[in-house]
Amino acid sequence: MISIYTSAFNLLKNKFDYKFTINQFAEFATEIVVCINTSDDNTLEAILELKSIYNNLYVIESHFDYDDPLLDGKIKNTALQATTMPVKLGLDMDEYVPLWQKNMWDHLAKQLLEDNCETYMIPSINLYKDWDHYFSITPKWYLHKRGLFRGPVNFARKPNGTIDTSRSDSCELIDVYGNLVMAKTSTTNINDLRTLSYPYVIHTGYLSLENRLLRNSNFWQKHWLVESGGEPPLHKIHTDMSDFTETTEAHRLKL
Repeated sequence: MISIYTSAFNLLKNKFDYKFTINQFAEFATEIVVCINTSDDNTLEAILELKSIYNNLYVIESHFDYDDPLLDGKIKNTALQATTMPVKLGLDMDEYVPLWQKNMWDHLAKQLLEDNCETYMIPSINLYKDWDHYFSITPKWYLHKRGLFRGPVNFARKPNGTIDTSRSDSCELIDVYGNLVMAKTSTTNINDLRTLSYPYVIHTGYLSLENRLLRNSNFWQKHWLVESGGEPPLHKIHTDMSDFTETTEAHRLKL
């Protein structure tokens, strides 16, 4: 019932645990569609090797220009448009969906199909160590129906063709006219995350918060601003990272 779609490039170069990601996606979803953009490493070959293991894994190649400010959204949208299941879930290659919640997700997908709306926003936990070390929980990821797209919203486009980065990113959930798709949101006050009873996503591929922040600021944030006609950020990150070091395996055992 659920298609997971995702974008990928330079997975080996950036040390993504792609095998773990694809494995848990395959157990969770009916179908996985990965769009792989031109890479400097063997990302395409590495993912194609997994097709012999997972018969629900589908791989698409794309060749979008890395100078394109809409790069991320275009790759994600290419993957989305190739999905076939009635309900879609877009995730990144460094995220984890708890498999023990699969029945809840399936129930939510059936509910969405019967509901008079196009999408639900799913709460997401930014978890970098264990249940006592997290940064936020917020409605973030879209579980949505057919007929939608990923890209910038129409009201963020400037007369010169660039994008106002304060009003949209490159991969919002939009309709065919570029309108932002309004979602129903589940909200709650959570004092103890272990009591969470609805689906959520955990950021898990980069357990080092410093690596994740530096990766974002050194690539996507700067790329998005510069290519969209803005200026790169000048601030530096000043964070004590000593409390956010743990091996991936230890992290998973705690989950």
